[in-house]
Amino acid sequence: MGYTVLQFGEGNFIRAFFDWMLQKIGEKAGVKHSVFLVQPLPEGRVDDIVKQGEYHVLLQGYRDGEYRESLDTVTVIAGGANPFTPEGRQAMIEAALSPELRIITSNTTEAGIFFENRAEPHNYPSFLAEMLQKRAAKGLPPLFILPLELIENNGKNLRECLEKYGKLWNYGGVFFDYLESCTFYDTLVDRIVPGFPRKESGEIFRRIGREDFHVTAGELFHLFVLQGDRSILEVLPFHKAGLNVVLTDDRLAFFRNRKVRILNGVHTASTPVALLAGVEYVKDFVEDERFTAMLSSLVHDEIVPAFSDDSDAHKYGDDVLERFRNPALEHAFRSIALNSIAKSNTRLRPTLEDYFRLFGKLPSVLTGCIAAMTDLYDCDGVKDLPGGPMELSDFRQLKGRSLVEMTDSFFPGLDPVLGTALLGRLGELRQGK
Repeated sequence: MGYTVLQFGEGNFIRAFFDWMLQKIGEKAGVKHSVFLVQPLPEGRVDDIVKQGEYHVLLQGYRDGEYRESLDTVTVIAGGANPFTPEGRQAMIEAALSPELRIITSNTTEAGIFFENRAEPHNYPSFLAEMLQKRAAKGLPPLFILPLELIENNGKNLRECLEKYGKLWNYGGVFFDYLESCTFYDTLVDRIVPGFPRKESGEIFRRIGREDFHVTAGELFHLFVLQGDRSILEVLPFHKAGLNVVLTDDRLAFFRNRKVRILNGVHTASTPVALLAGVEYVKDFVEDERFTAMLSSLVHDEIVPAFSDDSDAHKYGDDVLERFRNPALEHAFRSIALNSIAKSNTRLRPTLEDYFRLFGKLPSVLTGCIAAMTDLYDCDGVKDLPGGPMELSDFRQLKGRSLVEMTDSFFPGLDPVLGTALLGRLGELRQGK
């Protein structure tokens, strides 16, 4: 059978995001795709998904202030294999040699794209290198390569791994010429996908008339940003299917910063405030009148102006707050709190520094959230909270419990002027609590 898409990864996210998009492209644009799944780890469920033949995607959330829900059937998966078995590896190679193949995609977690000096293919990039070498030897058409892993420059990093394997295994000029002819994209994906909807599974099974243990739930909102050549639209006409896809030459960094600073940043900034106030879930926090104005100001007066005070960024901020209200998504602050020390440095620090640089003062709401973070960590590793005690998973990463030591743990090596201003204000807030 001729496959048009070879996909590494069978997890909930890629099936509720990319494969769902392929289904919509087939239904609305008339461009049909067939997917061959490759299991990126020795253990997985590719065989079960392929055997079932179809699965369902439950999407729920607010759109334009109205709560909506859809239950879509996805039928694009046509084959698959576990390449860690001899027969699976052979099936994968045969699928990769399909003349109709046009696209390689993947979602193998942030740790899935890496190079390791080994004699045989053993991970996603090495399996892909082997397949591309065989396609190159047969003179098959070049491919569009779309990694979905949540790392910066994912397409560039994947290509560098392929080049390293090509050199390690002496694949020669034909392989490197073929790599040059393929089109690699750096991408950003944005959709919250909790996975199997246990609470609603019985009702879903009743609606579809049978059990489907591969059903996956996600939010209505989706955004797919690709940086690179527009020719991908000839194969994947996202625009004809009404999908929220942005193809850009050089603005991927803007979209990534926007997501990290707003969506992830609001999560991290809100966590200590919510937990100290006895609020355990994101939905309850954004709907709590005590915090509505604070959240709006954090997004529109501080985060967005600190990096790009344009209408698109403000609109995305409103969308994020609306997404957080989704009753179908149970976002527990105790889960979001994991690794808050590292998250604060990557998600909050850019806003803190840029706001201070641009406006010559501290962002007041964000500074209050940072003060709450120091309060949350001011314990012996287990914090007594209104909702019950919580163990701080990264407590040992603190350099100490003084305000100076905690601040340096969250934001190591701050500019001295900013650091002095921040410490002074944190001290005032902690004393006045």
